Amino acid sequence: MSIRKYFLSGAAIASTFFSATTAMAQSTEDVGVEILQLLVDEGLIPFDKAQGILVKARQNAAERAQAEAAASAEDVINVPYVPETVREEIAQTVKDDVTASAQSEGWIAPNVLPDWAKRINISGDLRVRGQFESYGEDNFPFFPDANAINQQGGVTDADGFPLLNSIFDRKRVMYRARLNFEADVTDRVKVGVRLASGDEPGAISTNSSFGSYFDRNAIWVDHAFVDVEPVDGFHFIAGRMPNPFYSTNLVWDEDINPEGVILAGEYEFAGLGKLFASGGVFPLQERELFDDSYLYAGQFGASVDYNDSFFAKVAGAYYHYDKVQSLKNAPDGSRLTDWSAPQFLSKGNSLFNMRTDGLTTLAGLASEFELVSGTAELGYSVGDTSFRLIGEVVKNLALDEEQINVLRGEEGVTPGDIGWYIRAEAGYPVITKAGEWRVSAGYRHVETDAVLDIFTDSDFALGGTDVEGYEVEAAYGIYDNINLNLRWFSSDSIERAPLSLDVLQIDLNVNF
Repeated sequence: MSIRKYFLSGAAIASTFFSATTAMAQSTEDVGVEILQLLVDEGLIPFDKAQGILVKARQNAAERAQAEAAASAEDVINVPYVPETVREEIAQTVKDDVTASAQSEGWIAPNVLPDWAKRINISGDLRVRGQFESYGEDNFPFFPDANAINQQGGVTDADGFPLLNSIFDRKRVMYRARLNFEADVTDRVKVGVRLASGDEPGAISTNSSFGSYFDRNAIWVDHAFVDVEPVDGFHFIAGRMPNPFYSTNLVWDEDINPEGVILAGEYEFAGLGKLFASGGVFPLQERELFDDSYLYAGQFGASVDYNDSFFAKVAGAYYHYDKVQSLKNAPDGSRLTDWSAPQFLSKGNSLFNMRTDGLTTLAGLASEFELVSGTAELGYSVGDTSFRLIGEVVKNLALDEEQINVLRGEEGVTPGDIGWYIRAEAGYPVITKAGEWRVSAGYRHVETDAVLDIFTDSDFALGGTDVEGYEVEAAYGIYDNINLNLRWFSSDSIERAPLSLDVLQIDLNVNF
């Protein structure tokens, strides 16, 4: 609303008050009435609301004047008069009533926001991070960068392999920006779209690093989904969605947003807790001429909340990755199965050279992946603070060490199929106000093929599997919706050559 319109609205209320309190029989030419009429003409308030303001102000003044007259002697002729304090009280009453009506009914400026805009919620967050990476002095210096090899379509062995950094300490400043839109299409249908920053394609990071001569950064579509609730408690979701599975970051990095369709539901029982279940299909790699890769996933669990203090949650999940294992080319040196190379790789999973020409290398996934996981949480709340213990265990049922050795054709890193993670946490689960806090500490052990290395936590050991180690975190709210977060990770390799890494992250988080 413009300054002129704010002025007119304030003048109308003030003028109406004075016209109603100084003379009960004023004509309709009164200045306050004229301004109210102007507001009606401008479309700021409807006629019936303007009339109501005028009538109410005069009525309150009349009642106050009658009370004053009744208190006077019967033989005294009183001229209707409203004291200054009474006039101020009337003005405040009218102002409060008008404001309340405007907020609840939206009639002050009926044409400012259309109905569809009222159904859209906008939120977002911004994180600025300082990250310091310290590598061990005894680290092996020649780890091939399998993802870089495949992004080049394979490399010639004589030219050498691109390498991962494993010896040079590094410090970076990064930011993450996300803007979220959610629209209630109907009472049963919701649409969500979120935009996010990010330096590169991939599923596990929305960070953009500073230090590219102020070059502009890319914006990615992070969410794009429709959520239909055909009956209470059951949802059909399709598109690129927030992670629908209850888990830690052992299996799923916090930035993972699966693409596909899922049916999820929950049932509350006896007022003590809930049963929940979900099942979905998620395309992983679409191929024009060959079979596509898919993830078929399902989960079942229960939660209990007793006396608003004790709470527990447990769930079991099954993740079947179909056609993600790569195929070795025929020994004649052909490249007919290059199509089965993974689109993205991190580090840690068992790999083999798909090429057989003896001259080039293309990295392929050596294992199949059929995961079962169990996630559990136990906690106790005291007021707004809570104390909780969270853990997850995962096993890859499809790991076949003998098959991996055949694909490699030579001895390699010993495959492993188990991963587990545990974390203790105390404080506010979500920090929204100044003075709120949270501390936590955890430990994890993730063997080579326990999970897909491209989907597990990208912060611990800077991503990947075949790692174990500690993490410590502390967060504190410095203002409402603004907090500082400090995290330290210390990791070591399990089976491969020595790789020790400490990562320190200092985050400033702002939510709006």
